[in-house]
Amino acid sequence: MELRSVLKAAGFICLVAVGLPANLSVLLLFCRLRLSRGSLQPNDFILGNLAAVNLAVLLCRSIPQTLVALGLRRLFDDQGCKAVIFGYRIGRAMSICVTALLGCYQSVSVAPATPRWTALKRWLSAHLPYAIILLYGLNIFDCYGAIVYPQAPPTNGSIPEFTLNLEFCIVVFPGSQAYVVNGMIYTLRDVIFVVVMVLAAVYMLLVLYRHRQQVKGLRGASRASVGASQAVLVLVCTYVALFGLENVLWGYTLSVSRVLPAVSDARVFFASCYSALCPVLIIATNRRLAGNFRCFTHDKKGEDPSTPRESNTSHVKA
Repeated sequence: MELRSVLKAAGFICLVAVGLPANLSVLLLFCRLRLSRGSLQPNDFILGNLAAVNLAVLLCRSIPQTLVALGLRRLFDDQGCKAVIFGYRIGRAMSICVTALLGCYQSVSVAPATPRWTALKRWLSAHLPYAIILLYGLNIFDCYGAIVYPQAPPTNGSIPEFTLNLEFCIVVFPGSQAYVVNGMIYTLRDVIFVVVMVLAAVYMLLVLYRHRQQVKGLRGASRASVGASQAVLVLVCTYVALFGLENVLWGYTLSVSRVLPAVSDARVFFASCYSALCPVLIIATNRRLAGNFRCFTHDKKGEDPSTPRESNTSHVKA
């Protein structure tokens, strides 16, 4: 096995080994909270959706890439390639959109308690499910190319020009114009939502700075909101950093007619990193969720329910 395949297999195995159980754990914990409490906090609702779309990214891209690196080539037929790549495109698009939505919601949450901001907070909390549905609709429309262009790799191994070679599938564009336009559409969408993330992050940083300067605290944000803002900032900064690395490689991809497999592997790896790291960051920065996770694991091991546990009422929400 050549060095590229070894590194590729090791990298994607790590992503799958970390991302799958972490995302499933977050989803199960939010389901547990939903069943026990009857509802979820808005932040928890957004984070639950984020874990779901990250899981789709790992299932539709990281696992096939791992199998290819281990020597399995023809995993899907043409229809299977269309389904897998469409699932990945939707998952990745929703991952960036939901992260931006999380940043926007948290920015509104820490805003001053004026009548207009208070009304917006209530309206946004009540309409979060509709916002998620709208984002799905927009991204399904935007990802039309993921249904038209993917196909199974040719048996003779010849790859035409203007093709994204994922090895388990290829995405064949009809010409240079379609190749560049399709890439620019995805890039423009991503840049718009990253700009929204950055603006939300800058606003939250200003709020946190004011909170640090004012010992008595914020008018419009509780300590829990400040802690949640810090957690959201970690997620946003992580995404922006990985987005930058991925898009440097994506820009190179659009500038050539034949993309080197190593470049495509690196771009896909960075694009999938967030889906694996995100649930780890959610658990690490959300002490309330981490506390529920510890309780859940203790319950599975048969801990006596009468054993006193430390209260989580003071834990921050993220």
